[in-house]
Amino acid sequence: MTQPNHIDSVTLIIRSVSERTESLCKKLIIDQGVPDEAVFTINEAPFSRAMKAGFEIGLEEKRPWTFCVDADVLLKPSSIQRMINYAEQQPLNICEIQGFVLDKFFGGVRTAGNHLYRTSLLDKVIDSIPHEGKDIRPETYALNIMKASGFPWCVVKELIGLHDFEQAYADIFRKCFVQSHKLLSYTDLFIPFWRRNSNADIDYKVALAGFAEGIKYSG
Repeated sequence: MTQPNHIDSVTLIIRSVSERTESLCKKLIIDQGVPDEAVFTINEAPFSRAMKAGFEIGLEEKRPWTFCVDADVLLKPSSIQRMINYAEQQPLNICEIQGFVLDKFFGGVRTAGNHLYRTSLLDKVIDSIPHEGKDIRPETYALNIMKASGFPWCVVKELIGLHDFEQAYADIFRKCFVQSHKLLSYTDLFIPFWRRNSNADIDYKVALAGFAEGIKYSG
């Protein structure tokens, strides 16, 4: 049975720190039928402020769903509609759903860079955002607070796009510098994979350099 087209029920928030793929990220969203007036690009730092700014736009726009997508995510055709279809099948207390992306630096699929929120619960999510500096992963922190309050999130088995492909060297270095603090337990996964591929792709040499400098940094 064909799913109804509810593409007009979503506000798209692109969270950007001027990634190289920002304009392509937006084009791939528009190509899926999301009207230009429903797509907003947020250039705010730190990330907790970008979260709040995007959620406030979602509340102002009053569409049932607010889809926050990082500018380093390149969405597959029809992925937005498919995510909405999944979301509309969830219980009313589910505050957010996530799909999977193929991640260049993880060398496989993972959840990252996409968060489809139920707009009616965004006031509660805003209240759950930690003060800056309290947690290095403020969105995960806020979602855990929501879960503890009876509003969990869920992950759906949908590969929605690519993550961290075609990024600028400076952004790769910065990201991997931060990953050395956020995801240090993944070192045994990252380092061998990056080393194996570094001769064929300079992106992985940049990743290794950023990660190494991040490990040295104790601030």
